[in-house]
Amino acid sequence: MIYDALEYFSLLECNEQTDETTLKINFREKAKYWHPDRNKSKDALETFQKLSKAYDVLKDKKLKTIYILLSLIYTAADFPNITRLNTYKSAQGFETPYLRVFSIEQLRKGKLKTENLIGTYEDALDFLKKNTFKNFINGFWSPKFYQALRHNIKQITRNNAENLKLLVHNAAAFYDENKLDFAYLSALQAKEYASAEQQEVLQNFLNQLPAVQHQSVSIDTKKLRAIQLRPFFKTFALLCIIAFAVVAFLLFERQSLSKPDKIEYYQTVKLSDGEEILDDLVTAKIFNIPIDKTDTKMLFYLTSNQPVMHGPSEKFDIITKAHKGQTVRLTGYTPDKLWFRIMLDNGEMGFIKRQYLKQGIGNAIPEKSQIISNP
Repeated sequence: MIYDALEYFSLLECNEQTDETTLKINFREKAKYWHPDRNKSKDALETFQKLSKAYDVLKDKKLKTIYILLSLIYTAADFPNITRLNTYKSAQGFETPYLRVFSIEQLRKGKLKTENLIGTYEDALDFLKKNTFKNFINGFWSPKFYQALRHNIKQITRNNAENLKLLVHNAAAFYDENKLDFAYLSALQAKEYASAEQQEVLQNFLNQLPAVQHQSVSIDTKKLRAIQLRPFFKTFALLCIIAFAVVAFLLFERQSLSKPDKIEYYQTVKLSDGEEILDDLVTAKIFNIPIDKTDTKMLFYLTSNQPVMHGPSEKFDIITKAHKGQTVRLTGYTPDKLWFRIMLDNGEMGFIKRQYLKQGIGNAIPEKSQIISNP
């Protein structure tokens, strides 16, 4: 298949293999026919000028090669000036054969704008990272942000036509500038995006150039995708750190509340012979509850048989033993509420652990009990 965007081969009725003599004969015959002095049709001048241009290009081996390459990617409507080709450059403005096209959607002021970035793999990494961060800041709460993110991730591997056009154009431009190494590498990479027929043309071009020793430069599409998800990873990590700190603080507070400072309810008395004993008299650190014998809300009963202690500790002496179901009156409690001070039927007071008491009246209260008023 002949790629002939401007119909130069068609006008001169030739192909890529036509020799110079035949090409010249064809041109002279057609130029004679279409010369405005002889041909009075309205398109004679235009056709004659196009014939001249076609002949100038096809008789020059270099220009013919460039024309064929450009015909792979351009139509008559957008065909560039064949003698004034400029190479596409990296984002930093330097020439390199290792360029690609990346279609990027940007979210600005609530609107999406698509831009084609031309650059190296490193350019793409840097630009995608910055663009995704800007999109995230400008509207992570908006559906358009996720639309742009989805587009940018998918387009990493969907710019085949644009990449073919870029690489073939640069191959032709480098060839025109006699930068044959760059021309070779650009054309070699273009084959990745070309059809079978286009690959054949590109291979013919490569066969005209000295082979270049090179290392293939691969595009890590996974990394280009992953870098666009970094704002989510960083935000998630930050939220995890905050959540961990909050939970740790709450646990610390809870532990602090559940483990109050050690409270001493008794004092140590040292005797003259060096022996130490505990004073059974509790004089402080008990929260008193005013005794109102008509108030039944302060009546509790024992859930099991328990000793009643002189003080709020099992180290104190036992006053008496209270029986399961026995009703007592609450008259005070320790700050940690582990021990309740209770009044017994005979009016005597002592301490019992909170866990063995339940609010309400248990067994019948004796008639002469001191814990409740008798009518």
